[in-house]
Amino acid sequence: MKKFWTCVVVVFVALFAGCYEINEEITINDNGTGTYVTKMDMSALLQMMQSMASEEEIQKSGLDRVIDTVISLKTVLDTAKDVTPEQKRLFEDGTMKMKVDLKQSIFTADVNFPFKNLTDLQALMSGSGTGGLSEVFKQVFAKNDSARQSGAAMDDQSLDQVNNVFDVTISNGKIERKLNRAKYDSVMAKPELEQARQMMGGGFEILYTTTIRLPRPVKKTDNEMIRLSDDKKTVTMRYDLMKMFETPEKFAYTIDY
Repeated sequence: MKKFWTCVVVVFVALFAGCYEINEEITINDNGTGTYVTKMDMSALLQMMQSMASEEEIQKSGLDRVIDTVISLKTVLDTAKDVTPEQKRLFEDGTMKMKVDLKQSIFTADVNFPFKNLTDLQALMSGSGTGGLSEVFKQVFAKNDSARQSGAAMDDQSLDQVNNVFDVTISNGKIERKLNRAKYDSVMAKPELEQARQMMGGGFEILYTTTIRLPRPVKKTDNEMIRLSDDKKTVTMRYDLMKMFETPEKFAYTIDY
């Protein structure tokens, strides 16, 4: 199982920073409420898993099952042991729509988090909730003790830190994401990240699109990758996240609206 879960570690490292193709959609209303939606397409990674693991290992992992379901995150996290009260609160109204079919190479997960205020959105964008999301995946696939133990091994990799290398500050009229160099260096020092670096050298891409719908037009922004809609109320940023290994500061931005 070690070989298989080494592969899964690489996949989940990608997952919580963006995985092959991710669409992150944020809608902020006038009163500070809104939705944080992440649509993840990990279908191509199933072929990678199959090439790195035996049929027995895949069966033990739980990925051999066909899954097509909508999951209430609250029902999963209520019984989870390795999730903080704050993560449970952030996720309590969230849902995940998941589809997995190994034979058809389909692996998608759409996660929807409604938020009640900008402080909660700040926590979601900072990566504070990703440890809880890791627990959701672990419980969905853990159909037996072997899978649960392997899922626990995944948690030991501190994958929730991958998406937490930026400090995010959100207030009414401003979104700021700045690189925290100390956190970045700490995460990049992890052994599993070296495998991701090697994939980058082989032409591996993680296409990541962030779309932020704002209640008012943007006044200014400082990142050249950002594109604005005609009414300047929608911000779009699309890039290859693997470039973060080389120039992480390019993924920081400030948006005034």
